[in-house]
Amino acid sequence: MTARTVAIAGAGIGGLAAGLAFLKKGWSVRIYEQSSEIRILGASIYIWENGLRVLEALGVFDRVVADAVQVRMRERRDADGELFGIENTASSGRLYLPLRRALLTSLQQEVIARGGEIHFGMPAVGADASGILKFADGTSTKADLVIGADGINSRVRDSLDMLEWRKPAGQYGYRIMIKRDPEDTKYESRSRICEHWNRSRRLLYAPSTKDLVYIQLTSVRGDPAAGAPFDRDSWVRTFPHLKWVMDRIPHDGKGDWFETIRLKQWTKGRVTLIGDSASAQPPFLGQGGGVAMTSALSLADAVSKSDNLEDALAVWERNERAFVEWVQTVSRYYGELALMPPAVRRMFLKLFGGNRWLRERTIRCAAVRPPIGALAKAA
Repeated sequence: MTARTVAIAGAGIGGLAAGLAFLKKGWSVRIYEQSSEIRILGASIYIWENGLRVLEALGVFDRVVADAVQVRMRERRDADGELFGIENTASSGRLYLPLRRALLTSLQQEVIARGGEIHFGMPAVGADASGILKFADGTSTKADLVIGADGINSRVRDSLDMLEWRKPAGQYGYRIMIKRDPEDTKYESRSRICEHWNRSRRLLYAPSTKDLVYIQLTSVRGDPAAGAPFDRDSWVRTFPHLKWVMDRIPHDGKGDWFETIRLKQWTKGRVTLIGDSASAQPPFLGQGGGVAMTSALSLADAVSKSDNLEDALAVWERNERAFVEWVQTVSRYYGELALMPPAVRRMFLKLFGGNRWLRERTIRCAAVRPPIGALAKAA
């Protein structure tokens, strides 16, 4: 019997995870990436329990987290460093912040090892609902299924008029890795995730490996510090007790203005979308990658169980879309805490931190949801 074929636009987290998931289901997989090699954008990435279980199902978990540390506690502190919230993140499952390079290269290597093809320098410019993926050089390829995993500016999505709206979050994030110092081991707090707040500014400190920490500085539109370049003096004035962090931050970090997108539909004919092309969101829940991977795994599971591909895609979209859109909404609202008066924001953050039921239905809802297609979790 001839294997069914899938053509994937984009070799990012969603595209590679989808390729690997389909290979494990016996499909023939071709991935097309516009760049000349895998693009390692960003520094580190949050992977909560949902995403980790996908990595286990795909057979790359050990490689991805080999150098990462498991983070079990999260703090929240005011402008002067006063602790006003602490949370056991392990109550929502495991949490690692591996380097993006480790995640992407592990997925890429496993795709190749299982016989998948990755074609570089092949930017997709559109698709046809009959299952045709089109490229910038005028060529095209036909497959049983086409997946657009080509990012927030997806040309596959836009060629089929699937976008409903794009909304800017009005917030900018500067993301970078800093080195951990041997002196840091003297302070227990430096082994924990911590959100530091001062008015509308937020500094996220998140240990990634034994040598590196992930830093994200978030500011709102209209703030002189929003956008590039990194203004060290301004941030030191905002968080003077964190000067030791600021002194380690280089100026070559990656910055983005955050957005949320919503689609009219996730599928059209034999074409479907995953990752940022379908579910782009501000990074405040750390679920962009997790949602992309869980969607990829559940997609491969759904269409591999049915001979009627379009019916299977419809069922998959019904099962996944409402939940993913809820995660996007919560992420956007969590980011909007920056716009609240500090006392009100502090009240809300204490509420989230102290109520597990509320956390698991809002800011941790994706982390605790079992990925469809993953093995049952051991008791």
